[in-house]
Amino acid sequence: MNEQAAENKSSPWMKEVVEWIKTIGLAMILAFLITRVITPAFVVGPSMEPTFHDRDMVIAFRLAYWRELPEQDDIILFESTLPDDRILIKRVIASEGDELLINNGILYVNGQEIEETYLKEAEFYGNTEITIPEGAVFVMGDNRNRSLDSRSEEVGLVDQGEIIGKVMFRIFPFNRIGTI
Repeated sequence: MNEQAAENKSSPWMKEVVEWIKTIGLAMILAFLITRVITPAFVVGPSMEPTFHDRDMVIAFRLAYWRELPEQDDIILFESTLPDDRILIKRVIASEGDELLINNGILYVNGQEIEETYLKEAEFYGNTEITIPEGAVFVMGDNRNRSLDSRSEEVGLVDQGEIIGKVMFRIFPFNRIGTI
């Protein structure tokens, strides 16, 4: 009888320990998945206005470009080659194989003028002509006159390996929360 009483006393304690181990294990698995699947980021500066404003918080889906490059108009997070290793947020304008021409503030991709209703200002600086090489994309901010982007040698073309993910969701400010 003593063995049975001792077994019954330890049983609730062991059940509690097992439940805690399950809960902690599940939390660790979820944390791992979340950090490997999504990336939160804050927008810094005015380069993506009016789409995003300084201090907006966004979520990027890391697996969006696991096997393919972004498409035109996708908004991406990427690791810059700037000296301070900033993570930048920009809009994809052209992908590998595309012929890009910026002439007097008018943007052409593969010979067609691109209508950009999301721009802060219709006129912007820069004259560029380039065929985008394999594994790269050309990116620009929506506030073209205040954006450090692929038009600059400091940023240049974005290599597929530098892309963190596709911006899918804005979570702050709360009055602008939603999908992109």
